[in-house]
Amino acid sequence: MDVDFYNWFLVFVRVGAFLFALPFFSAMNFPATLRVALAALAALLLAPQLPPFDVRHLDLLAVFGLLTRELAIGLLFGFFARAAFFAADIGGIVISNELGLNMAAMMDPLSGQSEQVPGLILFFVATITMLSLDLHHGLLLGLARSFDVLPIGGGHLSSSLFELLVARTGRIFVLALQIAAPVMAVSFTITVFFSVMSRAVPQMNVFAESFGIRIAVGLIVFGFTLQISAQYIANSLERLPDDLLGLAQLLNGAQ
Repeated sequence: MDVDFYNWFLVFVRVGAFLFALPFFSAMNFPATLRVALAALAALLLAPQLPPFDVRHLDLLAVFGLLTRELAIGLLFGFFARAAFFAADIGGIVISNELGLNMAAMMDPLSGQSEQVPGLILFFVATITMLSLDLHHGLLLGLARSFDVLPIGGGHLSSSLFELLVARTGRIFVLALQIAAPVMAVSFTITVFFSVMSRAVPQMNVFAESFGIRIAVGLIVFGFTLQISAQYIANSLERLPDDLLGLAQLLNGAQ
């Protein structure tokens, strides 16, 4: 198999940046050498299928700009791939605040940082959903097909690209709201109930009485709605390969 080194290296930069931002593959306990090996292997398979890109006529500054552009494209693709996981984190934060669990945190073995328990559970649900449904294969396939739409050295900013980024960022918050909505509804109902009870029985310590009930009922509802949350996350992940191609088209100047 005849492989052009420059093609291979440029593909390696884009794929490596994508894997660096992709969930699970960017985990702290995922070996960096294995991540580099996966990026190198993917580049080795993709590079022979692409037209050769001659960098010998470019000066050092132009080569640096080309590498920076491929790196930025890979990170942007990775941001799109992490959208559902960002939504899971935000949904977990909202649920923790609604249940009063924002002070309870545990160590996330994937990131090495302190995370709130509902957010950590939702992150694992999103990871298991992605891997069990083989949706990560679709992401890698979408990245491979992006080279056909956005060849090496291509890509520029545009107003359409900015609008797409804003829309996708807004979708993150919509998905987070869908995940946290059942717990938010239960928390609101409990708040209204104990507000009425405080008027009917002024001697009742509303805060002390409602705290335990809010946590117990909220966790029960959270557990029963995990399957619905996983379905929302799966629907978002299934759209990602087409989203990556749409992003590549906008980067290449298509409207």
